[in-house]
Amino acid sequence: MPRSQPGALARMGRHDPLPGDALAGIHVLIIDDDPEARDLIRTVLRYCGALVSVATGAGEGLDTLQRVLPDLIVCDIAMPQHDGYWFVRSLRALPAERGGSLPVIAITAHGASHGPDRTLPAGFQAHLRKPVDPWELCRIVIAMTRKS
Repeated sequence: MPRSQPGALARMGRHDPLPGDALAGIHVLIIDDDPEARDLIRTVLRYCGALVSVATGAGEGLDTLQRVLPDLIVCDIAMPQHDGYWFVRSLRALPAERGGSLPVIAITAHGASHGPDRTLPAGFQAHLRKPVDPWELCRIVIAMTRKS
């Protein structure tokens, strides 16, 4: 489904299977130090047709942006060395043509201390708790990458 036509997924029920082409043409960078969470998110996004790049930490995520420019970033909050807040601050300091204005979805297993009341003002555009609901993730990616 092209980015400009997300209606099929938006009309689906919460437990309907995800269409295999819902994210066709969308490139997502996943930044997460947890291999199981990273692999689950990568599998879901690829199943829905997205092109996926991965980074195992915030610094690696910034390095990846020197080689590829995704449409959207999914970033864990609690990571060693540099956390997701550091990443989004560093990202927002970049010029738009290098990714500074890309939409970023925060993901966290620590909802109480890193909830949307903290992540959204920090520069993230959406917030999801782990374990991530695949349907909700794909729906948010479509909504955030839709071209007007």
